[in-house]
Amino acid sequence: MKNLILAVAFVFAPLASESLSSQINIKGVAVVHYNATWNEKNNYTEVAKVKDAKVMTAWIDKDNTIKASEGIRSLPTVILYMNGKEVKRWEAGLSFSLDIPYQEIQQEVDNLTGADQF
Repeated sequence: MKNLILAVAFVFAPLASESLSSQINIKGVAVVHYNATWNEKNNYTEVAKVKDAKVMTAWIDKDNTIKASEGIRSLPTVILYMNGKEVKRWEAGLSFSLDIPYQEIQQEVDNLTGADQF
């Protein structure tokens, strides 16, 4: 339980735009959960379960450049990056919540890392 709490706390730590850019422009796979503090009750906490990717959260209302630079149109949004380039995006609808199983994101990560080959 302690490890889960630490993992969730790390995932939902805010990132500034300069930090975000350096984090997603890594070699490999990154998954970023974008949200705003006014929509915290709809955080997509399932993202913490994704393995074999750098997982992080960015708060668009704490850094207003993130919304424009990443093309965020609805909250929450989860974007999968490979070597700094967007590969796939999941966006919330009118409910301001993201209702996808984390396994869907994990499958995309596995496709990129080759983990689905085993």
